[in-house]
Amino acid sequence: MSGVEHSTYYDRKLRQSPALIRARRPYLVKNTLVGLGITAFALGVYTYTIRVVGQDDFDDVQVPSGPQPTLPQRAQGQNQQSSIQAQSQVPAKK
Repeated sequence: MSGVEHSTYYDRKLRQSPALIRARRPYLVKNTLVGLGITAFALGVYTYTIRVVGQDDFDDVQVPSGPQPTLPQRAQGQNQQSSIQAQSQVPAKK
């Protein structure tokens, strides 16, 4: 395996030994407090961000009237306009 089975801190069923529990005991409270602090900070930042973004009403943003044409659509529109202009310049026969 990966060396876990040879460790003195775990038995053959990969359960913690009493030695590992004793070694972790001094850090249990400190690690729990640090974990709770990090979690509280992350939740605070998330809550603050959601509240600040929720207050914005986006009145300063101008909404376009319709979708903007893509480059091929623009080229096609210009070709149609030039053909219409060319037809209007041809004198009509009487």
